Amino acid sequence: MSGYFVTEGIGRPLTILPDVLNRDLSRIINSNLQLKSSHDLEHLSSIAQQRDEWTKLTARIREAAEASQSEH
Repeated sequence: MSGYFVTEGIGRPLTILPDVLNRDLSRIINSNLQLKSSHDLEHLSSIAQQRDEWTKLTARIREAAEASQSEH
């Protein structure tokens, strides 16, 4: 699983799913969620397995993204 977090290379940086997810999670105000390690990925996976919690989390991410877009 740690291979997801390897972004070394030549040229333009790769856009990888953990980077996108971490950026989305960082938009949520007052959230301790991040995606920097395999442990964080396992934690996010456990949230995803709980439908109500996952729905709440994705709604918070969507609201934060919409708020940041309206600021620009």
